[in-house]
Amino acid sequence: MIRLFFFFLLLRTFSCADTIYDIRGSSPLLDANMTQFLNTWRTDTLTPIQSGIYTNVIVNGNPNHKRVALTFDDAPDDNNTDKLLDILDYHGVKAAFFMIARTMVEGNISVVQRTNDEGHLVLNHTLSHPRLSDLNESSIVYQLDHAAEQIESITGHYPLLYRPPYGSINSLVVESTNNHGLTTILWSLDSLDWTLKDSDAVVENVISNVRNGDIILMHRNATSVASLSEMIEELKNKGYLFERLDEMLGIRAYR
Repeated sequence: MIRLFFFFLLLRTFSCADTIYDIRGSSPLLDANMTQFLNTWRTDTLTPIQSGIYTNVIVNGNPNHKRVALTFDDAPDDNNTDKLLDILDYHGVKAAFFMIARTMVEGNISVVQRTNDEGHLVLNHTLSHPRLSDLNESSIVYQLDHAAEQIESITGHYPLLYRPPYGSINSLVVESTNNHGLTTILWSLDSLDWTLKDSDAVVENVISNVRNGDIILMHRNATSVASLSEMIEELKNKGYLFERLDEMLGIRAYR
Protein backbone atom coordinates (compact mmCIF):
# COMPACT_ATOMS: atom_id res chain seq x y z
CA MET A 1 0.00 0.00 0.00
CA ILE A 2 2.83 2.40 0.88
CA ARG A 3 4.63 1.61 -2.37
CA LEU A 4 1.40 2.19 -4.30
CA PHE A 5 0.92 5.56 -2.60
CA PHE A 6 4.41 6.74 -3.52
CA PHE A 7 3.93 5.51 -7.10
CA PHE A 8 0.82 7.64 -7.55
CA LEU A 9 2.52 10.60 -5.84
CA LEU A 10 5.46 10.30 -8.25
CA LEU A 11 3.11 9.97 -11.22
CA ARG A 12 1.19 13.07 -10.14
CA THR A 13 4.43 15.03 -9.73
CA PHE A 14 5.60 14.24 -13.25
CA SER A 15 2.20 14.86 -14.85
CA CYS A 16 1.82 18.24 -13.13
CA ALA A 17 5.35 19.19 -14.11
CA ASP A 18 4.33 19.11 -17.77
CA THR A 19 2.13 22.18 -17.33
CA ILE A 20 3.29 25.47 -15.87
CA TYR A 21 0.78 28.27 -15.51
CA ASP A 22 3.06 31.24 -15.15
CA ILE A 23 3.55 34.35 -17.27
CA ARG A 24 6.87 36.09 -16.76
CA GLY A 25 8.43 39.28 -18.06
CA SER A 26 9.77 42.18 -16.03
CA SER A 27 12.09 45.14 -16.23
CA PRO A 28 13.34 47.86 -13.89
CA LEU A 29 12.28 50.29 -16.62
CA LEU A 30 8.60 49.54 -15.92
CA ASP A 31 6.92 51.97 -13.55
CA ALA A 32 4.97 50.79 -10.51
CA ASN A 33 1.56 51.23 -12.17
CA MET A 34 2.49 49.08 -15.18
CA THR A 35 4.03 46.43 -12.96
CA GLN A 36 0.87 46.28 -10.85
CA PHE A 37 -1.32 46.14 -13.96
CA LEU A 38 0.65 43.22 -15.39
CA ASN A 39 0.67 41.30 -12.11
CA THR A 40 -3.09 41.72 -11.70
CA TRP A 41 -3.86 40.70 -15.28
CA ARG A 42 -1.61 37.64 -15.05
CA THR A 43 -3.21 36.46 -11.82
CA ASP A 44 -6.76 37.09 -13.05
CA THR A 45 -6.05 35.23 -16.31
CA LEU A 46 -4.12 32.27 -14.95
CA THR A 47 -6.28 31.42 -11.93
CA PRO A 48 -9.30 30.21 -13.99
CA ILE A 49 -6.96 28.16 -16.21
CA GLN A 50 -5.31 26.51 -13.21
CA SER A 51 -8.67 25.71 -11.65
CA GLY A 52 -10.09 24.25 -14.87
CA ILE A 53 -12.71 26.95 -15.46
CA TYR A 54 -10.97 27.83 -18.73
CA THR A 55 -10.11 24.78 -20.84
CA ASN A 56 -8.09 24.40 -24.04
CA VAL A 57 -6.09 27.54 -23.21
CA ILE A 58 -2.36 27.06 -23.75
CA VAL A 59 0.21 29.10 -21.83
CA ASN A 60 3.44 27.16 -22.35
CA GLY A 61 5.01 24.10 -23.91
CA ASN A 62 6.69 21.12 -22.25
CA PRO A 63 9.05 22.36 -19.50
CA ASN A 64 11.05 19.13 -19.72
CA HIS A 65 12.51 20.08 -23.12
CA LYS A 66 14.88 22.98 -23.72
CA ARG A 67 12.83 24.44 -26.56
CA VAL A 68 11.06 27.73 -27.11
CA ALA A 69 8.65 29.15 -29.69
CA LEU A 70 8.67 32.70 -31.00
CA THR A 71 5.28 34.30 -31.60
CA PHE A 72 4.46 37.75 -32.97
CA ASP A 73 1.22 39.67 -32.65
CA ASP A 74 1.11 41.45 -35.95
CA ALA A 75 -0.79 43.97 -37.99
CA PRO A 76 1.22 42.97 -41.06
CA ASP A 77 3.05 45.63 -43.04
CA ASP A 78 5.74 45.69 -45.69
CA ASN A 79 8.22 47.36 -43.32
CA ASN A 80 8.75 45.81 -39.89
CA THR A 81 7.13 42.48 -40.77
CA ASP A 82 9.53 42.10 -43.68
CA LYS A 83 12.46 43.02 -41.42
CA LEU A 84 11.42 40.40 -38.88
CA LEU A 85 11.15 37.80 -41.65
CA ASP A 86 14.63 38.71 -42.88
CA ILE A 87 16.09 38.19 -39.39
CA LEU A 88 14.27 34.91 -38.89
CA ASP A 89 15.44 33.67 -42.26
CA TYR A 90 19.05 34.61 -41.44
CA HIS A 91 18.96 32.62 -38.21
CA GLY A 92 16.95 29.71 -39.61
CA VAL A 93 14.10 30.14 -37.12
CA LYS A 94 10.41 29.53 -37.82
CA ALA A 95 7.85 31.58 -35.90
CA ALA A 96 4.11 32.05 -35.52
CA PHE A 97 2.49 35.34 -36.59
CA PHE A 98 -0.93 36.08 -35.11
CA MET A 99 -2.29 38.53 -37.66
CA ILE A 100 -5.10 41.08 -37.63
CA ALA A 101 -7.13 40.35 -40.73
CA ARG A 102 -8.45 43.83 -41.43
CA THR A 103 -4.90 45.02 -42.14
CA MET A 104 -4.43 42.37 -44.84
CA VAL A 105 -5.21 44.71 -47.70
CA GLU A 106 -3.48 46.13 -50.75
CA GLY A 107 0.29 46.21 -50.26
CA ASN A 108 0.20 44.14 -47.08
CA ILE A 109 -1.13 40.98 -48.72
CA SER A 110 2.27 40.15 -50.19
CA VAL A 111 3.94 40.08 -46.77
CA VAL A 112 1.25 37.71 -45.48
CA GLN A 113 1.95 35.46 -48.45
CA ARG A 114 5.69 35.72 -47.80
CA THR A 115 5.20 34.76 -44.14
CA ASN A 116 3.35 31.63 -45.16
CA ASP A 117 5.64 30.76 -48.07
CA GLU A 118 8.73 30.89 -45.83
CA GLY A 119 7.28 28.29 -43.49
CA HIS A 120 5.99 30.45 -40.65
CA LEU A 121 2.50 30.10 -39.22
CA VAL A 122 -0.09 32.72 -40.13
CA LEU A 123 -2.60 32.55 -37.29
CA ASN A 124 -5.70 34.36 -36.07
CA HIS A 125 -5.57 37.60 -34.07
CA THR A 126 -9.19 38.56 -34.92
CA LEU A 127 -10.63 40.76 -37.64
CA SER A 128 -10.22 44.16 -36.01
CA HIS A 129 -8.47 43.64 -32.63
CA PRO A 130 -11.31 44.17 -30.12
CA ARG A 131 -11.31 42.92 -26.55
CA LEU A 132 -13.16 39.65 -27.04
CA SER A 133 -14.23 39.71 -23.39
CA ASP A 134 -16.37 42.78 -24.20
CA LEU A 135 -18.32 40.95 -26.94
CA ASN A 136 -21.26 38.57 -27.07
CA GLU A 137 -20.90 35.09 -28.56
CA SER A 138 -22.02 35.97 -32.08
CA SER A 139 -19.57 38.88 -32.23
CA ILE A 140 -16.73 36.71 -30.94
CA VAL A 141 -17.41 34.10 -33.61
CA TYR A 142 -17.75 36.79 -36.28
CA GLN A 143 -14.38 38.31 -35.39
CA LEU A 144 -12.55 35.00 -35.48
CA ASP A 145 -14.31 33.32 -38.39
CA HIS A 146 -14.01 36.30 -40.73
CA ALA A 147 -10.34 36.67 -39.83
CA ALA A 148 -9.74 32.97 -40.48
CA GLU A 149 -11.49 33.18 -43.85
CA GLN A 150 -9.36 36.18 -44.82
CA ILE A 151 -6.20 34.29 -43.86
CA GLU A 152 -7.37 31.22 -45.78
CA SER A 153 -8.08 33.31 -48.88
CA ILE A 154 -4.44 34.44 -48.91
CA THR A 155 -2.52 31.43 -47.59
CA GLY A 156 -4.84 28.53 -48.34
CA HIS A 157 -4.95 27.61 -44.63
CA TYR A 158 -7.80 28.09 -42.15
CA PRO A 159 -6.13 28.57 -38.74
CA LEU A 160 -7.31 26.63 -35.69
CA LEU A 161 -5.10 28.58 -33.29
CA TYR A 162 -5.92 32.12 -32.24
CA ARG A 163 -4.62 34.67 -29.78
CA PRO A 164 -7.10 37.03 -28.11
CA PRO A 165 -6.13 40.71 -28.39
CA TYR A 166 -4.65 41.97 -25.11
CA GLY A 167 -4.86 38.37 -23.86
CA SER A 168 -8.39 39.28 -22.84
CA ILE A 169 -10.54 36.21 -22.21
CA ASN A 170 -13.43 35.13 -20.02
CA SER A 171 -15.63 32.05 -19.74
CA LEU A 172 -17.79 33.07 -22.71
CA VAL A 173 -14.76 33.65 -24.96
CA VAL A 174 -13.24 30.29 -24.08
CA GLU A 175 -16.52 28.38 -24.37
CA SER A 176 -17.39 30.03 -27.70
CA THR A 177 -14.01 29.35 -29.25
CA ASN A 178 -13.88 25.79 -27.93
CA ASN A 179 -17.29 25.13 -29.46
CA HIS A 180 -15.91 26.20 -32.83
CA GLY A 181 -12.84 23.97 -32.60
CA LEU A 182 -10.35 26.75 -31.87
CA THR A 183 -7.50 26.70 -29.36
CA THR A 184 -6.60 29.77 -27.32
CA ILE A 185 -2.87 30.50 -27.35
CA LEU A 186 -1.51 32.86 -24.70
CA TRP A 187 2.18 33.08 -23.74
CA SER A 188 4.50 32.29 -20.86
CA LEU A 189 7.17 34.93 -21.50
CA ASP A 190 6.28 38.52 -22.38
CA SER A 191 9.20 40.24 -24.11
CA LEU A 192 7.60 43.59 -23.17
CA ASP A 193 8.56 44.95 -26.58
CA TRP A 194 5.15 46.64 -26.64
CA THR A 195 5.99 48.92 -23.71
CA LEU A 196 9.80 48.98 -23.51
CA LYS A 197 11.41 51.12 -26.20
CA ASP A 198 14.88 49.92 -25.25
CA SER A 199 15.94 46.84 -27.25
CA ASP A 200 18.68 45.95 -24.74
CA ALA A 201 16.08 45.88 -21.96
CA VAL A 202 13.88 43.58 -24.04
CA VAL A 203 16.76 41.15 -24.60
CA GLU A 204 17.74 41.25 -20.92
CA ASN A 205 14.14 40.57 -19.89
CA VAL A 206 13.83 37.53 -22.16
CA ILE A 207 17.24 36.04 -21.34
CA SER A 208 16.84 36.46 -17.59
CA ASN A 209 13.32 34.99 -17.49
CA VAL A 210 13.42 32.26 -20.15
CA ARG A 211 12.41 28.73 -19.21
CA ASN A 212 11.98 25.45 -21.06
CA GLY A 213 8.88 25.34 -23.24
CA ASP A 214 8.33 29.09 -23.26
CA ILE A 215 5.94 30.66 -25.73
CA ILE A 216 7.56 34.06 -26.23
CA LEU A 217 5.33 37.04 -26.98
CA MET A 218 6.65 39.68 -29.36
CA HIS A 219 5.11 42.24 -31.70
CA ARG A 220 5.64 43.80 -35.09
CA ASN A 221 7.38 47.01 -34.09
CA ALA A 222 10.75 48.74 -34.24
CA THR A 223 11.80 47.50 -30.79
CA SER A 224 11.20 43.86 -31.71
CA VAL A 225 13.17 44.33 -34.93
CA ALA A 226 16.07 45.88 -33.01
CA SER A 227 16.14 43.16 -30.35
CA LEU A 228 15.30 39.97 -32.27
CA SER A 229 18.69 39.00 -33.69
CA GLU A 230 20.58 39.35 -30.40
CA MET A 231 17.78 37.56 -28.55
CA ILE A 232 17.96 34.57 -30.89
CA GLU A 233 21.74 34.40 -30.61
CA GLU A 234 21.69 34.64 -26.81
CA LEU A 235 19.04 31.94 -26.48
CA LYS A 236 20.94 29.63 -28.82
CA ASN A 237 24.09 30.25 -26.79
CA LYS A 238 22.18 29.12 -23.70
CA GLY A 239 21.31 25.88 -25.49
CA TYR A 240 17.71 26.59 -26.44
CA LEU A 241 16.27 25.16 -29.63
CA PHE A 242 13.66 27.12 -31.56
CA GLU A 243 10.62 25.19 -32.72
CA ARG A 244 7.58 26.41 -34.61
CA LEU A 245 4.66 26.78 -32.23
CA ASP A 246 2.56 23.90 -33.55
CA GLU A 247 5.56 21.57 -33.57
CA MET A 248 6.61 22.47 -30.03
CA LEU A 249 3.06 21.97 -28.74
CA GLY A 250 2.31 18.93 -30.90
CA ILE A 251 -0.99 20.32 -32.16
CA ARG A 252 -2.56 21.13 -35.54
CA ALA A 253 -2.28 24.74 -36.64
CA TYR A 254 -4.74 24.54 -39.55
CA ARG A 255 -8.02 22.88 -40.40
